[in-house]
Amino acid sequence: MKGEKLYPVYYPSNRSIKALIINTYRAVKILRKERPDLIISSGAAPAIPFFWIGKLMGAKTIYIEVFDRIDKPTITGKICYPVTDKFIVEWEEMKRVYRKAINLGSIF
Repeated sequence: MKGEKLYPVYYPSNRSIKALIINTYRAVKILRKERPDLIISSGAAPAIPFFWIGKLMGAKTIYIEVFDRIDKPTITGKICYPVTDKFIVEWEEMKRVYRKAINLGSIF
């Protein structure tokens, strides 16, 4: 979209300390500049620093657990869960994993 700002995150991001450090630095820089009221993620490792730092800065957070997880949590979901205002799952079985989750059914 015209005028839209793009902020790349560092990849590969899964299970990489290097990526976590780089993305944490980028999250601080981006969040200080943009000051979002709301952060939404559909599940990817870069969400971790954005959710935690964003929460410290007063942002609301919405996390959508990935569709292909039916009864086990993702690493990112487990780490973001404590600071998520609304945690959305697409399978009823996931409410046993994430007690505060809201099941919206298939949304993707």
